[in-house]
Amino acid sequence: MRTGGFPCRLVGCLRTFQVVDQKSMDSLKNASLARSSHEVADHDYHHVSMESERAYIPFQRSKPKPVQNP
Repeated sequence: MRTGGFPCRLVGCLRTFQVVDQKSMDSLKNASLARSSHEVADHDYHHVSMESERAYIPFQRSKPKPVQNP
Protein backbone atom coordinates (compact mmCIF):
# COMPACT_ATOMS: atom_id res chain seq x y z
CA MET A 1 0.00 0.00 0.00
CA ARG A 2 1.18 3.51 -0.74
CA THR A 3 2.44 5.12 2.48
CA GLY A 4 0.50 2.76 4.71
CA GLY A 5 -3.01 3.65 3.58
CA PHE A 6 -5.66 2.41 1.19
CA PRO A 7 -4.90 3.56 -2.37
CA CYS A 8 -7.62 4.48 -4.83
CA ARG A 9 -8.18 1.43 -7.05
CA LEU A 10 -8.19 3.40 -10.31
CA VAL A 11 -4.96 3.53 -12.30
CA GLY A 12 -3.53 7.03 -12.35
CA CYS A 13 -5.23 8.26 -9.17
CA LEU A 14 -2.62 8.73 -6.46
CA ARG A 15 -5.04 9.46 -3.61
CA THR A 16 -4.59 7.38 -0.45
CA PHE A 17 -6.75 7.05 2.64
CA GLN A 18 -4.88 6.73 5.92
CA VAL A 19 -5.77 4.37 8.74
CA VAL A 20 -5.31 6.82 11.62
CA ASP A 21 -5.11 4.27 14.45
CA GLN A 22 -3.45 1.03 13.27
CA LYS A 23 -4.97 -0.90 16.22
CA SER A 24 -8.56 0.24 15.66
CA MET A 25 -11.02 -1.68 13.49
CA ASP A 26 -13.22 1.43 13.33
CA SER A 27 -10.31 3.43 11.90
CA LEU A 28 -9.74 0.71 9.29
CA LYS A 29 -13.42 0.72 8.33
CA ASN A 30 -13.48 4.53 8.12
CA ALA A 31 -10.49 4.59 5.75
CA SER A 32 -12.10 1.92 3.58
CA LEU A 33 -15.40 3.81 3.54
CA ALA A 34 -13.62 7.06 2.63
CA ARG A 35 -11.86 5.31 -0.27
CA SER A 36 -15.11 3.80 -1.56
CA SER A 37 -16.88 7.17 -1.27
CA HIS A 38 -14.06 8.87 -3.20
CA GLU A 39 -14.15 6.24 -5.94
CA VAL A 40 -17.91 6.63 -6.42
CA ALA A 41 -17.97 10.44 -6.21
CA ASP A 42 -14.86 11.23 -8.27
CA HIS A 43 -14.63 8.29 -10.68
CA ASP A 44 -18.15 6.73 -10.71
CA TYR A 45 -16.42 3.45 -9.85
CA HIS A 46 -18.32 0.80 -7.90
CA HIS A 47 -16.06 -2.00 -6.71
CA VAL A 48 -17.42 -5.53 -7.02
CA SER A 49 -15.74 -8.16 -4.87
CA MET A 50 -14.69 -11.33 -6.64
CA GLU A 51 -15.94 -14.68 -5.45
CA SER A 52 -13.30 -16.15 -3.16
CA GLU A 53 -12.22 -19.76 -3.08
CA ARG A 54 -12.31 -21.90 0.04
CA ALA A 55 -9.04 -21.91 1.87
CA TYR A 56 -6.94 -25.06 1.49
CA ILE A 57 -6.51 -26.68 4.89
CA PRO A 58 -4.43 -29.86 4.48
CA PHE A 59 -5.27 -31.36 7.88
CA GLN A 60 -9.04 -30.91 7.50
CA ARG A 61 -10.79 -34.01 6.26
CA SER A 62 -14.10 -34.13 4.50
CA LYS A 63 -16.78 -36.42 5.83
CA PRO A 64 -16.88 -39.83 4.13
CA LYS A 65 -19.85 -40.44 1.85
CA PRO A 66 -22.40 -42.88 3.26
CA VAL A 67 -22.36 -46.35 1.73
CA GLN A 68 -25.55 -47.22 -0.10
CA ASN A 69 -26.73 -50.82 0.01
CA PRO A 70 -28.11 -52.18 -3.30
